[in-house]
Amino acid sequence: MTNPSTTHSLLVVAATRMELACHPGFADAVAVADAPFALWNAGTTEFVECGPGPALAGAGLAWALGRRLPAKVLGIGIAGAFPGSGLAVGTAAWVSQECFGDLGAWDGETWIDFPELSLPGLPAGNRFPLVLPDGAAGVPAVTVSAVTGSVEGAARLRGRCGCDLESMEGAAWALVCRRFGIGLSQARGVSNPVGPRDRSAWKIAEALGALRQLLGA
Repeated sequence: MTNPSTTHSLLVVAATRMELACHPGFADAVAVADAPFALWNAGTTEFVECGPGPALAGAGLAWALGRRLPAKVLGIGIAGAFPGSGLAVGTAAWVSQECFGDLGAWDGETWIDFPELSLPGLPAGNRFPLVLPDGAAGVPAVTVSAVTGSVEGAARLRGRCGCDLESMEGAAWALVCRRFGIGLSQARGVSNPVGPRDRSAWKIAEALGALRQLLGA
């Protein structure tokens, strides 16, 4: 098996095309593949649409990195903000670290995180440090397979993981980048509060706009 080439400086990954479109370079991107994942090229930048959730996030990014290794990876998308995080719906933030929120075991009384289960190939403490742009501050995030749907669930997850944002892809991207030896940066627009599933409180357009502004800056 030959090693992938390294002619691209940046790979941008997102769950959906509407999130990829928040990156200023996507407007000039040309489609180069549509299976098994959609891929676009814009000079020295490539864009891959992985789909939602940790499994698709990891598979899509690994597929793209197997084709061509970039100098760095940027993950972008929308996310929920936990109560008490200080992050308002319709704003955007860089992510400083990621963790898996539902990879472990439940014994009926307490949660057993995966480092305690001695699973191989994962970082100590279930923490993935991310790369921040020069001078930028970041917030911690958690990745889940099923988004949180209650006040109690949000409080438990934030208390256990110490996170401000919840998404379904970030830690999977971080794990793949770790395996490939490439740095990951991540930016998220806040579309909703984490907790009860109140669609009237979702502000997806505002979150995408804030993400677009953050990436443009």
